[in-house]
Amino acid sequence: MTKPILSIIASLTIALFSRGASAAVCAQIDASRDTLSESDRNATRIFLAQSLRHEGLQVVDTGCTETYTAYHVKLGSSVTVFMQGPQGYRQTTAPSIEEIPAVYSQMVRSLLTGQPMNGANDTVDRTNVTTAQQAPNRVEADSLWYARLGYGGIKGPTFGHGPAIGFGYRYELDDLGIDLSFLNLTFAGDSNDNGTSGSVGVSGTWIRLMALYFLNPSANRSAYVGAGVGWGVTAVAAANDLNSVTGSASAYTGSGLQGELSLGYELLRASTIRIFLQGDVSLPFYKIHGDVYTSNSTTSTTTYDSTYAPSFVVSLGIGWGRSAVRVRVMN
Repeated sequence: MTKPILSIIASLTIALFSRGASAAVCAQIDASRDTLSESDRNATRIFLAQSLRHEGLQVVDTGCTETYTAYHVKLGSSVTVFMQGPQGYRQTTAPSIEEIPAVYSQMVRSLLTGQPMNGANDTVDRTNVTTAQQAPNRVEADSLWYARLGYGGIKGPTFGHGPAIGFGYRYELDDLGIDLSFLNLTFAGDSNDNGTSGSVGVSGTWIRLMALYFLNPSANRSAYVGAGVGWGVTAVAAANDLNSVTGSASAYTGSGLQGELSLGYELLRASTIRIFLQGDVSLPFYKIHGDVYTSNSTTSTTTYDSTYAPSFVVSLGIGWGRSAVRVRVMN
């Protein structure tokens, strides 16, 4: 019984050491084809090694099992970069020699994942995008205006639901963002079983300030959570069989400070255009108040009432931004 266990442990140990050995790679610059100066050539080899390490590979000077070789052809200010690795061959152009590290990052990631270098996948993110990819597909769109369209509901004296809109401005760092929005309104309504008008209302925030946290900061797409406060308003009118002999009607209004929670998923974070799907919950710090009118065949009464009216919205938003400056730090 002991020998099989020892045999399994030995096999796992050998496999782990073999995996570690196979991950040792060399980074080389083909000087016979390269047109950069010797000092620039030495610098690019360092950056190539850094890009390989950034993707989890062990870079060594000797004793490697795999080699990544690159060379550069400079024409004017642009530099065409060629790279050969165990997984295949890649070629692309850097707008300037200063952007070769970003190009290396994309090429290495493309080789390791097998994805093409077309900017529509995870080879490009917010840390390695080049200026050539900024137009039209990429500008550092950390400042952007947006509009949202969705569907929401209001839980007041009755439950109403309907379309929702919203407008706003975001300023985003890699992992944090500030969201200032306005006219976030839900237009709700329902109907009674007999088809007559039930309740109608509007709820939302005139202005709202939120902090956002992105769960995958440097990626081209990321989920995010948000929390903040806003100044809200709710107005709901409900009716029940007012055209019959008996019936009731109510009208509730209220406004004040309210808490705001958001959960969303943002796409194209390495682009001038952002698309995001977002769910919002508004939790008022106030109740809505109103008069409830009831009548029957002989009498009618009016009573004062109050109720709590939270609301929720699920919406799709699109934003458009302007450029900002970003510097990638290699480590």
